[in-house]
Amino acid sequence: RRLDTGITFAEFTYTLLQGYDFEYLYKNKNVTLQVAGSDQWGNITTGIEMVNKKYGEEIYGFTMPLILDKLGHKFGKSEGNALWLDINKTSSYELYQYLINTDDSLVIDYLKVFTFLSVEEIQDIEKKHFEKPEDRLAQKTLAHEIIRDIHGEEEFEKAVNLSEALFTGNVSNLSLNDIKDAFKDASITHIEGEVNIVNFLVNNAVCSSKREAREMLGTNTISVNGTKVSDTEYTISKDIALHEKFVIIRRGKKKYYLFEY
Repeated sequence: RRLDTGITFAEFTYTLLQGYDFEYLYKNKNVTLQVAGSDQWGNITTGIEMVNKKYGEEIYGFTMPLILDKLGHKFGKSEGNALWLDINKTSSYELYQYLINTDDSLVIDYLKVFTFLSVEEIQDIEKKHFEKPEDRLAQKTLAHEIIRDIHGEEEFEKAVNLSEALFTGNVSNLSLNDIKDAFKDASITHIEGEVNIVNFLVNNAVCSSKREAREMLGTNTISVNGTKVSDTEYTISKDIALHEKFVIIRRGKKKYYLFEY
């Protein structure tokens, strides 16, 4: 099929090169077993065949099912969904957000693969979870076990507190580092001077029109740095910025916008 649609020489020879890699490891490092995800089966068996034909020796391959996300994609850089162990690449907060939103159809498998909980413990969690799935017991357990094991209990508590602050809108006490973690991948709009709240919301695409902005303010749907604002004469200025730097606008329950002086 690929020969009909087009294939590069590098891709065509990839399995052969990977097989040669296994042969090199066997010859120079005495490697007799290669362990990988199931997508590497063809590469591994090519190496096994090369060694068998060149040296008359038996070497072995061991593969395991790939860990997939809810869309059926494997985790990795090429898929754009890599979760890094390095806290500077994936913060505890980002890791928590991903894990706490794990699909119900995957979370029990993730507990079996990624945690050191016993089978009996996971079965008990599974039973309790599906009795009250809205409590997200399995997801909370998954997040706690993984973040604690990788970054420690303190980082887990920090991630939970930050998530709670954003969920409830109580952002006024967030530290500078907390804000940077929470909005790490968000586009930050730079602002200057003082501006009326209605104009600010419209000019920065928080609301589509002045009419909508006034309606949002009138129904207490807009919060500025954790404080609900209903006054259409309210002014956005550096005086109200968190750490004299950030203004966090919350629209509704989940939409956040970050602005920086």
